Amino acid sequence: MPEIQPFAGVLFNTQKVNPADVLTQPYDKITPAMQEKYIKASPFNLIRIELGKSEPTDSDANNKYTRAAALYQQWLKDGILRRSAKPALYYLEQKFAAPDGSGTRTRKALIARVKLHRWDEGEVLPHEHTLSKPKADRMALLKATGSQQGQIFMLYPQPMKLPTTGTKLFELVDDYQVTNTLYEITDPAAIQSIQAALGKQKFYIADGHHRYETAIAFRDEAQTEASRYVMATLVDMNDPGLVVLPTHRTVTNLKDFDSGKFLHRLAKDFSVAAHADLKSLLAALKQTPHGIGMLLDGKFALLAPRQLASLTPLFKDKPPLWDKLDVAILHVAILEAMLGIDEQRLREEANVTYWREPDLAAQEVASGKAQIAFFLSPTPVHDVKEIADARSRMPQKSTDFYPKLLSGIVINEVR
Repeated sequence: MPEIQPFAGVLFNTQKVNPADVLTQPYDKITPAMQEKYIKASPFNLIRIELGKSEPTDSDANNKYTRAAALYQQWLKDGILRRSAKPALYYLEQKFAAPDGSGTRTRKALIARVKLHRWDEGEVLPHEHTLSKPKADRMALLKATGSQQGQIFMLYPQPMKLPTTGTKLFELVDDYQVTNTLYEITDPAAIQSIQAALGKQKFYIADGHHRYETAIAFRDEAQTEASRYVMATLVDMNDPGLVVLPTHRTVTNLKDFDSGKFLHRLAKDFSVAAHADLKSLLAALKQTPHGIGMLLDGKFALLAPRQLASLTPLFKDKPPLWDKLDVAILHVAILEAMLGIDEQRLREEANVTYWREPDLAAQEVASGKAQIAFFLSPTPVHDVKEIADARSRMPQKSTDFYPKLLSGIVINEVR
């Protein structure tokens, strides 16, 4: 079973910097505008390490990774970063207003070092595929700095008693108005109790597949004790503060697209119910099993499979359980079978753009920038577990766990 350990984390020194000025969203969620905002926020903002800029004069000896490594060491030397005096677990509370309108939530988590396992060992399980380019980038940064700044978000299935005591390190409100409060737990009895409860469980990766696979590759190369573990934030799969948002899609660049023919084809396998506006459509979507919302030619409609069994042949060569997932039904039965957007075109990002906000997706179609918008319900957490347990993987952008985990809230050194 997965083994967790306390660790002497590296943290920003709150006597020298304001955590709100130096921590960032995960590297893969940072837009160019956010990057510029972080750069302006503080000369010690983590963006300079986590997502540095390339320069025309870069070389093997001087590039964004070598500059990140030099900054990391300089900040340690200057006391901007400080190493914890003793190994600890870190307790994180995130209070936020859920974007889905379900009210104010509090998500509770533990930050620890988790022993790395290959996927085939079945101790830590994924639900998404990874791409080579992001892993190469993270590997170069990990080798250069010898530290992990970003969190891997893991879920555990069996509830456990979370710590109620600890030293409060800091509290900050992030870009999305999420209040993040971090505590340090050094009490040996509390740590042992947590280790005993979590040591019996499998872990499921919610976010951070690329960073996890990068950590395994680094371990296999470095062959050091510290490299056998990866920093992770662990959340109870049943936590009422665990929110998964849907990711909507817009479709562009369809050559010779005939909306009339498409609707005729669609109606063979899906019922098509008209809706007056986006609000009405989204409300109905919540009540419709396997429903998919659509905006086409200025008209909103709710799609629902006439018979799931009739779609089964389309999933013959697809991963297990895909025929039960709303997002996979959209990808396979509509995008691929009817619009010709297969997995290769999805990887190339030739036709599909992803949106957290349904109104922005609708605006893309209304403005003529996109031809169709599709709206989805969130993927339930139990589907994530079921897919992972079946050693299957979900389609791209199937889950959006909210809120994200800030990079730099704790740093783990792996050398």
